[in-house]
Amino acid sequence: MQPQLSPRLTQRPDTAHEATRPDLHVVATARSGRLFRMFGIATAALVAAGGYVHLCLYRHGYRTIPKIGVGFLAQVVTSAIVIVALVMGPHRVARLAGAAHVSDRSAGFLTGLAAAALAAGTLVAFALTRTPGGLFNFQERGLQPAPQALIALVAEIGVLVVLGAWLIADHVVQRAVRTAGVSRV
Repeated sequence: MQPQLSPRLTQRPDTAHEATRPDLHVVATARSGRLFRMFGIATAALVAAGGYVHLCLYRHGYRTIPKIGVGFLAQVVTSAIVIVALVMGPHRVARLAGAAHVSDRSAGFLTGLAAAALAAGTLVAFALTRTPGGLFNFQERGLQPAPQALIALVAEIGVLVVLGAWLIADHVVQRAVRTAGVSRV
């Protein structure tokens, strides 16, 4: 596990003090990059599972339900966009944004936030359809339709669990970077 020096710190320092310290480098490991890539792929796979279930249900009758059918289609399209962003990775998403002020870390955070919002929104809609009033007067009971409801439920909860683990791992890596020693030239 060889440390790699980050060239990005010299381009955009966090404080004026760091700008005058050419010997200050952020240490990151190739291993941590692979770890975050695996989190992105795992999240994309879970989002894909949830999106696929919603696509199947949409194609097999849910498209005829007013408002609910449109919601299922919106979930499928949003899932596809989030999957592409997760698979591309934060560096390419930041470049695609075209703004120089969007860092890789910010792009990764926003992509994760989009995946979390999609999963949380799906879970809220799932819960609302099981209430007496339903969602737009649409009700379902228990884990019906089976097995799609259970698969979607597990996938959406899985997205939130993986993203939570990703957030914790990112915090640990950032803490390790802050406490890393400063090399003197």
